[in-house]
Amino acid sequence: MCRRRIFCLPLLFFCTLFTLYAASNVSNIIGDNFEETDGRGLVINTNPRGVRVFIDGIERTQTPARFDRLRPGEYNIRLSKDGYKDRYFRVTISNNNRLTVSIEMEEARGQALVSVHRAAGSPDSLPCIPQVFAGSAEGRESIISRPTGENMVMISLPVGYRTIRVRAFGWEDATTTALITEDRTTSVNIELKPAEFRLEKASQSRSRFNPKNSSNLGINEYRFEATAPGTGTLTITDKNGFVVYESALGPFSSWFQSASWNGRDIYGDVLPEGIYTALIEIAVDQEFYPDTTEPQIIKLETEISYSINIFPLSLYTGFSGLAFTPAPHVLPAGSFQIEGGILFGKFNSREDAFSRLPFEAGLRFSFLDRLEIAAVLNANPHFDGSAEWGFAGSAKYSILGGDNNLPLALAAGAGYAWAEDTEASPGLNRGALLYLPLSLELTKFSFIFSPGMRWPGPEDPVPRLELSAGALYRRAWLNAGLSVNSEFDFSDMQKDILFNDRVMITTGADVRFYPPPSNLVFSFLAGAWFRGSDNGAFGGLGIGVIY
Repeated sequence: MCRRRIFCLPLLFFCTLFTLYAASNVSNIIGDNFEETDGRGLVINTNPRGVRVFIDGIERTQTPARFDRLRPGEYNIRLSKDGYKDRYFRVTISNNNRLTVSIEMEEARGQALVSVHRAAGSPDSLPCIPQVFAGSAEGRESIISRPTGENMVMISLPVGYRTIRVRAFGWEDATTTALITEDRTTSVNIELKPAEFRLEKASQSRSRFNPKNSSNLGINEYRFEATAPGTGTLTITDKNGFVVYESALGPFSSWFQSASWNGRDIYGDVLPEGIYTALIEIAVDQEFYPDTTEPQIIKLETEISYSINIFPLSLYTGFSGLAFTPAPHVLPAGSFQIEGGILFGKFNSREDAFSRLPFEAGLRFSFLDRLEIAAVLNANPHFDGSAEWGFAGSAKYSILGGDNNLPLALAAGAGYAWAEDTEASPGLNRGALLYLPLSLELTKFSFIFSPGMRWPGPEDPVPRLELSAGALYRRAWLNAGLSVNSEFDFSDMQKDILFNDRVMITTGADVRFYPPPSNLVFSFLAGAWFRGSDNGAFGGLGIGVIY
């Protein structure tokens, strides 16, 4: 019973903290509310905060405000804040009750009539569909509106100086500042000039990619911005300058454009590894720009590399791999995987099956070639109200990539895990971990062996040997694996280590689907654990994203 109460204390603390936060969150104040409670005095809360409080004409403080020493009687209250309408009300204070007043302040707003005109000499055939952005004088835009067919729009804005910006595809942006008042409509006239045709902000989603990866993971997307109408062509050439792929682009009707290439030629055949050049050649629409004849060209280099494999792995124990075996595979630079899952079953000998419903959230990403970072957060809420937490993180460096010349993959990694309860989650054990995963890479299979050492911490300084192994099967948009992990505790050499509770064996089977065309990953996990004569089984479901 005492242990249960101890576990309930953190939950009670967080619930109390959440309640206090919600009570102090001014965004919860909607409308006006006057409430009497036990105590004495006056409390004034407003949405937003920082409203000046005047009592009988004398400024006292800013909200949130509390007055515990007001004498009983009636008081005239005025609330004032720049950009908001003043609020007036009368309150009565007594000795027996505390009055809590919650007020939602109303913005002082005015009207602006925005008229958009073409500059003199502009081509009448160039479409003009403006967008109006309005905000503060500091440049923080808060309203987007589209004018009517006459290119006029009435917008409501907070009083004060406001910036108004107009954008239209094919036209230069125009910005002005207007003073908005409550008592009259402000007229704003904005003139647009045709934009100079240019290409901007060219980029590609992957400078290196593998066309054999599944769906979007095997596609490179080229992005750019065009300032005016036009058409173009995406041309891919090999290192000798021969055209291997070509695709038409446009016509453009907006700024943001993109084109994709799946690493195949015009016949749909996968191209060999190497460096390819992507040429985006854009020609302006002569109807609108008769004097502009020179096309604009963007050149980007893209590498096809079949050693780059992007596929999801388990993150359950804080390192990427199979459910209970680290794998040597790493994500290429710029890629990431995020997943979350829920588990059910029996996780230790102290508890009954289905006494809690753990869940986990994991992340793996790579910002440098060959180096991958992974982390996971585990939460273990019990149905009796108690809970445990755990987290783990790791870094893994790929030594061998498992290419066609040498079908071996090797990595070295280090990680750290902390768990409030060392038996709360199979595979998430407290301490520092070093591991050296090695795999034999065949066409569709990876056979993995991963030795490691774990140091539980100062209270248990004797390192523990971890041996894990598994097999991973990969197809275009599916992978599945079987794994087993065994940990040997050498802290008591007097016992037969192979036949006592100092050996923990965990096995698991996990399956991941990432069907095209999305980047979603659906995962399924089933596992079992054995410690001496104790044993249990568990399962799980998850969903995530890989890019």
